[in-house]
Amino acid sequence: MEKQNDSPAPEKFIYDFSRYFVAFVFVVYGWAKIMGSQFTILDSELDKPMGEVSGFWLTWYYFGYSPFYGNFIALIQIVAGFLLLYRKTVLLAACVLFGVVGNIILIDIFYAVDLGALVMAAFLEGALVIILNSHRRELIETFWTRQNSLFPAGKKRSSLRAAKILICALIVLIPPALTYWTANYNNRVPTVLDGKWQVVNSSVSIVDGDKPLTKIYFERNRAHMTVFRFGDDKWIEHHFEINPQTNEIYFWDKWLTKGEAIFSGQYELQNDKLVLKGQLQPTSQPITVELQKSPQ
Repeated sequence: MEKQNDSPAPEKFIYDFSRYFVAFVFVVYGWAKIMGSQFTILDSELDKPMGEVSGFWLTWYYFGYSPFYGNFIALIQIVAGFLLLYRKTVLLAACVLFGVVGNIILIDIFYAVDLGALVMAAFLEGALVIILNSHRRELIETFWTRQNSLFPAGKKRSSLRAAKILICALIVLIPPALTYWTANYNNRVPTVLDGKWQVVNSSVSIVDGDKPLTKIYFERNRAHMTVFRFGDDKWIEHHFEINPQTNEIYFWDKWLTKGEAIFSGQYELQNDKLVLKGQLQPTSQPITVELQKSPQ
């Protein structure tokens, strides 16, 4: 770090230009968030169903949902930009921002955010590479040559080494097995009813307040969860179970904990048509509901 003044003038110019350029852009981006020119959502986008929202607006809405979080990101960007202006904190700021900008690039690519934003992020990442490359000796010493100097390697007993190898193996093997089981067995109990169903006809009016039941969702990614949609803007979660051998179906008030029973009866499934026949609980009132499967 002390020998930077001895480096060739062109290299020093590129180094300084890179850090001042990145600092300026990040301070601008930070203030843009605080002032409200970033992470603001159009009313026309808010009125769209989530499945119809573009990746750009989905990302913008997510990061702007919490004003505190958006301002926190802004503060980090401004502080990191200022740290790039000082010789002793350049490396710290560059290391932090390198990962931040890398993540921004991935978001810009896979969420199709904006070509201009992607180009700017690529320029920023390139400038950070220039800065980090100038500090490559310090980085190699910090992250490799002198790594873990607090607990240097020493002679280990064979039993201790075997225990550490076992622990490492468990850390590598258990998480994928556990998460696979959770995603495919604990979270999912596939049924023939899974999907979205539009209410076509009902022998008894089912309403919540003044909103009629319009759709029933049997969620494939949440075991035993069904969601009743009333009108266009109200969704209520319930618990359901079926018996494929007898075509019996049951609904309860609360997902997983069940609570009070709200329906018991039979289901008839023919291609994209579903008919539920049974009794509303606790009144035992007979009801027939005809449904049509909606496209995914």
